[in-house]
Amino acid sequence: MMRFAALLGTPSVTLLALIADVVARRFFHRALFTPRERDVMLAFSAALAVVLYSSALGYLPIDIYRAGFSPWAPVALAAIAIAAAPRSLAIACTALAALVAYDVPLFASVNLFDYVVDPIVGIVAVGWAVVAGARRLLRA
Repeated sequence: MMRFAALLGTPSVTLLALIADVVARRFFHRALFTPRERDVMLAFSAALAVVLYSSALGYLPIDIYRAGFSPWAPVALAAIAIAAAPRSLAIACTALAALVAYDVPLFASVNLFDYVVDPIVGIVAVGWAVVAGARRLLRA
């Protein structure tokens, strides 16, 4: 069991927020995110996962994952949260929750990207993007 947990890593704040949304919708009939906000979070997670993991594995000439260790990474995420706030308070709060978890630190990682995206949400988001893209192609 420990090897499985090490392979998938620690869940990100994004994954925890999406799981909380599913639980809230299923058991309490209240959504934390609108369908559009969920789509935006999944699309962002898919894009970030593809770029981060492909760069970390050496498929891109620049290791973008290393930027998560930079002292400027929290500033960039805070700017994204501020920019998202007028359109989606839920997404902005999720980004701010990731910053708080990173600052505490809630997880063992010292890389901000690990608080925003993890392999589980990356795989789910890429799968969602493939299915959503196929649906759009079939409708056209």
